[in-house]
Amino acid sequence: MRWTFLAAVVLAGCGYRQLDAFDSAQADSVARIRQDSVNRAQPGYVVDSILPIAEELRRFRAGLGEAPRGLEHGAPTRDALVDSFIDALQRADTATLVRLTISRAEFAYLVYPSSPNIDGPYRQAPGLVWMRLSGASGVGLARLLNRVGGRAIPRPSYRCDEPPTTEGDNRIWQDCEIRLGSPAAASWQRLFGGIIERDGRFKILSYANDY
Repeated sequence: MRWTFLAAVVLAGCGYRQLDAFDSAQADSVARIRQDSVNRAQPGYVVDSILPIAEELRRFRAGLGEAPRGLEHGAPTRDALVDSFIDALQRADTATLVRLTISRAEFAYLVYPSSPNIDGPYRQAPGLVWMRLSGASGVGLARLLNRVGGRAIPRPSYRCDEPPTTEGDNRIWQDCEIRLGSPAAASWQRLFGGIIERDGRFKILSYANDY
C-alpha cells in the first residue's frame, strides 16, 4: 500500500478530533462529498470537481490559523517515535497517542499539498480525503486501545517498507509492522498505518491497523 492510500483509506483518527473531519468549513459540501463518492464508483467515471482544488483547500483551511512550521510534537527519530507509541499504548495514554499523529492543520498545510490527491487520477478534495482518513483512523485507534491498550508490551522490533515514498518535503514509510508476543509465538502486526518524516521530525500518519 503506497501513499495513494490517501485517496481511499485513513489518517490519524483521534488526532484529527475524529469526525471533525467533516469540518465546519466543509459543512455546505457534505452532500456533494457523498455524491462524489457515488460518482466515483460508476464505470467510466472521469475525475472532476465542482470547485477547483485551490478553492477546496482554501475552505478546508478556514479557521485553522497560521500554517504549522513543521510536525509539532514529532519525535527526532523513527525509533524514538515507535518507542513513544509503545509507551503510550502500554499506559493507554490517549492524549499522547493523539499528539503522535499528524494534526488536521498539518494535513492541510504539510501533507495534502504534495500528495497524489492534489492532481491527476487520484485527485480528490481535501475535505473528502480527511473525512475518510479521520473516520477510519478513529475506529482503528479505538480498536487498538481495546485490544492492546494498558497491557505490558516488551520492547518489540518493527519494520516498514523500504525505501520510503517521497512526496515533496515528506518521506513516508508504509506498511509498518510491530512484532508482538512471546519469542515462541511472536507475530508481525500492523498497529498503525504509516510514518511520515519532515525536516527531521517523525509522526504517525494513521491508526489504521489489523484490528
